[in-house]
Amino acid sequence: MSSIYPARMFDGEISLKTTRACAAVAALAATAALAACNPGTDTPAVSSPPVSSPSASVAAPSYFGSDGYGKLTIGMSEKDALATGDLRTDPVSTVLDKNVYSFADGPEPDAKQMAFDEKIEKAVEAADKSTDTSAAGSAKAAKAYADSTQRLYDRLIAYLTDGGASFTKGKLVSIAADKDAETEAGIKRGSKVAELKTAYDGKGLTGNDKDGYELPITGHNGWRIRFEADKGTIKYMSLGK
Repeated sequence: MSSIYPARMFDGEISLKTTRACAAVAALAATAALAACNPGTDTPAVSSPPVSSPSASVAAPSYFGSDGYGKLTIGMSEKDALATGDLRTDPVSTVLDKNVYSFADGPEPDAKQMAFDEKIEKAVEAADKSTDTSAAGSAKAAKAYADSTQRLYDRLIAYLTDGGASFTKGKLVSIAADKDAETEAGIKRGSKVAELKTAYDGKGLTGNDKDGYELPITGHNGWRIRFEADKGTIKYMSLGK
C-alpha cells in the first residue's frame, strides 16, 4: 500500500473501509485463535487484482477549483455532466451506489474489473448476513472484508491518479484532478507544499504536511479543494464535500 492514505477523499467509502478493516482484523484474529488450537486449519490469504492506472488528461484544461473543472460544475446532474463531452459516457465503477467516470481521454471501462468488484461486494453482503461463527465462516468473512477494503483503496487511488468525476443518486459529488489540472493560483499535482501555502495564505487553507490540505470554495457551501501531500509535494487534488 502507498505511504499516502487519502483519508479525506471519497468520505463514504473511507468510512466504510475503516469499518470493514476493523471487522476483518477481528475476524482474522478469531480465526487465528481457532487455527492455533487446530493446526490443520489454514486461513485464506487476502488477494487483490492488479490495478492499472494509465495517465489521463483533458485536452484543454481550465482552472481547477472555484466552480468545478472544464465544463463540469458543482451541483451539476450526472445527465448534464455526461452531455458536456468532458467524460466518457460509460462509468469505470458502479458499486456502492456511486458511478465513477473517467475524463474523455482517460481509461476505458474494464468490464472484467467491474465484474470482479461487483463479486467482491456481493461477498461482503453475504458476510454481513451470515450467522456462521465457525472458523471457516469467520475466515470467509474476513477475506471478504479484506478484499473489499483493498478494492476500495485501489479504486480510490486509480480515481485520484487518472482523474474523473463521481456521482451519487444522479448528482455530482466529487471531481478528481488529472495531471494537467491547475488552480487559478497555479497550484497543480507536483507543486510544492510551500507554493501551496504561499498561494493560499490567509484564504482559509487548513491541514498539515503529513495529511494534506483543504481550501473552502467560496459560494459552494461545504465544498472544498483537497490537496494530498507526500514528502512536501502535492500528489493528488480533488473537489468534494
